[in-house]
Amino acid sequence: MSRKKWVYSVSVAAVLQAAMAASAQSQTVAVDPALLEQLQDLIQQQQDQIENLQTRLDQLEQTSAETQSIASEAQTTATEAIDTTQRLAAIDTDTVVTSGNDKVKLSLSGQINRAVNLADDGNSTRAYFVDNDTSNSRIRFVGTGQITEETTLGTTIEVGLSPNNSFEVSQDNQNVSSSEVIDLRKVEASFRNDRFGQIVFGKGQAAADDTAEYDLSLVAGPIMYSGISDIVGGLQFTRGGNLTGIKIGDAFFNFDGNRQNRARYDSPVIGPGLQVSVSAGADENYDAALTWGGDYGDWTGVDIGSVTTLGAISIRDPNESNVDYRLAGSFSALHNPTGIGATISAGGDKRKGSGDDPYNLYGKLTLDRSFFDLGPTGLGVDVTYGEHFSGQGDKSFGFGVAAVQLLESVGTEVYGQFRVFDLDRAAAGGGSVEKVYVGTIGTRAKF
Repeated sequence: MSRKKWVYSVSVAAVLQAAMAASAQSQTVAVDPALLEQLQDLIQQQQDQIENLQTRLDQLEQTSAETQSIASEAQTTATEAIDTTQRLAAIDTDTVVTSGNDKVKLSLSGQINRAVNLADDGNSTRAYFVDNDTSNSRIRFVGTGQITEETTLGTTIEVGLSPNNSFEVSQDNQNVSSSEVIDLRKVEASFRNDRFGQIVFGKGQAAADDTAEYDLSLVAGPIMYSGISDIVGGLQFTRGGNLTGIKIGDAFFNFDGNRQNRARYDSPVIGPGLQVSVSAGADENYDAALTWGGDYGDWTGVDIGSVTTLGAISIRDPNESNVDYRLAGSFSALHNPTGIGATISAGGDKRKGSGDDPYNLYGKLTLDRSFFDLGPTGLGVDVTYGEHFSGQGDKSFGFGVAAVQLLESVGTEVYGQFRVFDLDRAAAGGGSVEKVYVGTIGTRAKF
């Protein structure tokens, strides 16, 4: 029996009992009108109370139904929250994105490095809107998996996305075609063992790559390093108001290695930071390098007292018709208490046959300090000298000043640079060319 029916039955029984009692009494005594009126009032009050109780009962039943619904929804939400928490807990916190293979951790990273060059070539002054080839825009996918406790599998796909690359833009081609935007920088797989070193297959850095560019300074990352021509490599020198066809990239070169399809071996790190690397690439390219503080390509450096040091030297056979072998090397030091640093780089070719061998010398002084709450500031001044690049007897001279401000909260650098490029062709009988003056502002944002 429901609570509604029970209350109703009780109220009816009470009324009947009162009526029967009154009837029985009427058989022996006369009914008092005042008493009858009191009984009627009492009955009315009981009926009112019954209606109030019924209303409250209805409200309680409705509230009970709503409470059950809310409780059910709360239980569902709690179950979903527990499931989400468990799934999040199962994901490694170092993982940026999830992998289609649950045995391999996948990370996504990259950068955008855009700049504006204001260049005076001796004939005209123009603004060039470029992607900075000093460290071009790119996206990178890195997968890692644990084969054994000591052996790790690594996979890397790194694609340069560099519209209007600064090394391609020139006075007569200020908008480079879309076919030259994409550069497959790395497509490789690696196997690293803690005791035996690392083997890498695919397209990527040959052993000599970066050995002319080891540099600890802040300005080196986005704008100022030994490859000074990268920011305007496609611009031509002028003579008498005309383009000469000689590009800045033809007259300045640091003899660094390159990326290629190859197989590469890196030894384990010996002592505090010594590592040996060799590679054999397509088209009979062979490289060997000795690095200090490189640590499988990560420029961790080696601390000697309060000074961090980093360096490399390499020899390679580029399989070029007039080159026997190519040498390159660099060394960088940073005094941590003061932020004062110095970097040197040198490289050259040993040529076949007659003629002087081309070479390049580079030096830079830097200061890395935290002047602002935004993050560290990097300042640099450098000088470059080379001979016999674009022709026998040619002499190349470059000078630059640069500044970089790191915005730590967003992983972004803003930078500026001023640079002079000078080429002396007198000894080669090519006649003098105009100097090129370049001012650059830009930003590199990493993700």
